[in-house]
Amino acid sequence: MQIGELARRFDVAPSKIRFLEDEGLVQPVRRTQAGYREYDESSADALSMILQAQSLGFTLDEIKGALAETKRHGLRHDYLIGQIARKLSELDRHIAQAQELRARLVCASKELKTRMKNGAKCDTRPAAPPPIRTNKPRPPQRGHRRIPAIAG
Repeated sequence: MQIGELARRFDVAPSKIRFLEDEGLVQPVRRTQAGYREYDESSADALSMILQAQSLGFTLDEIKGALAETKRHGLRHDYLIGQIARKLSELDRHIAQAQELRARLVCASKELKTRMKNGAKCDTRPAAPPPIRTNKPRPPQRGHRRIPAIAG
């Protein structure tokens, strides 16, 4: 099948398939004399796996690693289960961070509401800009030299 047919089959743009080809993830079986890419069912299977893995949040680098592992050792379910467990752990960390941020935002909102209720007004002056940092070393300060203690 040609790239257009493969793209329609998986509802993706042909450019996505060409990109995945450039990344070494999907390979055409051959090219026709006219230069068209020809794909077979193994290409379709690889594309299906890639799209499914992307939908589960795996990056292209992670997918490349899984495909390389599969080429070296065959399809190993324990490897895939380990990768999914690692991705779940990563997701749990992101969820915990988002929940912590949410709790801090709720506290900030309550604090502001309480202040407004008590008659506080918002300061409309612009905030001071952050200090300018340079890579220049600071000049030595005078009059604050440290003198070593003398043991006696």
